Amino acid sequence: MYFLLEKKDGCGYIHPYTWEEEKEDLIDPEAIHSCLVEKKGHDLVVQMQVPLQEEKKVEGKKQTVPLLGQGHAFSKFAFVVWEDGICFADFDGYLQGIMDRLRKENGKKTPEAMLYRLFQILVENDIHVLDVIYKQLATLEEEIPKDNARFFLQKMYTMKHSIYQLFRYYQQLTELADDLMEWEGGFLDPGEMECFSRFITRTKRLADDMEIMREYAMEIWEIYQSQISIRQNDIMKILTIVTTIFLPLSLLAGWYGMNFEYMPELHWRYGYVGVLVAAVLIVIFSMILFRRKRYW
Repeated sequence: MYFLLEKKDGCGYIHPYTWEEEKEDLIDPEAIHSCLVEKKGHDLVVQMQVPLQEEKKVEGKKQTVPLLGQGHAFSKFAFVVWEDGICFADFDGYLQGIMDRLRKENGKKTPEAMLYRLFQILVENDIHVLDVIYKQLATLEEEIPKDNARFFLQKMYTMKHSIYQLFRYYQQLTELADDLMEWEGGFLDPGEMECFSRFITRTKRLADDMEIMREYAMEIWEIYQSQISIRQNDIMKILTIVTTIFLPLSLLAGWYGMNFEYMPELHWRYGYVGVLVAAVLIVIFSMILFRRKRYW
């Protein structure tokens, strides 16, 4: 579905539009893999890949949260800035609701203001995204002592991947807004486009916040690695203690396993009991020594 934003009497109007076949090469939905701007002749083609979000009920209230860790959860749309208007291409119905909101909302109705409002809508709920990400990372941090390695590794991988995707998304929006402000195609008024400077400030702040989340995720990963190292050290300590205790017993067994003919203990009536008592005393002495040295 296509929409056309054009100017009439100084105001912006949005209405459905029939795409002309000769312009089909301007927008290819299969080629959209990020948010970017391309200049094609006198036209400015903007591709958008927006992370999908859904509404969930949290404590009786609806809250918009990101679909983190669910693969390529994106919605794609594009628009072309012509000399006499802006044509929007809605590939999956994502823009339909936004266009309805832009028509109904009060306020400044210039094309530049409506375009700015569209970009505002894209990030209006992203403060909740940061909150959700922080809570999920905090949950992962709490899972570290529970020794649930499979759950932790799988969830951490998806979280790091999603955080990186969102970080790049905000960076791309910042660069895209910069390019729109610098465009001198005739339809967009450079003076009116100054409002995008506020949008750039917001996306930069979101990118900075997402960078903080990346650092927090790395800290959790380092804590997890430290926890693994501590557990491995504990296991090695136990194995070392057991090996040290049984080393003299192995020597004792090897010594009396030689069975030389003139070994006096071979024919001693209490030889077996004596060796057994010696083995027990060695174990007790070793355990007392390790305990005093605080090895365990």
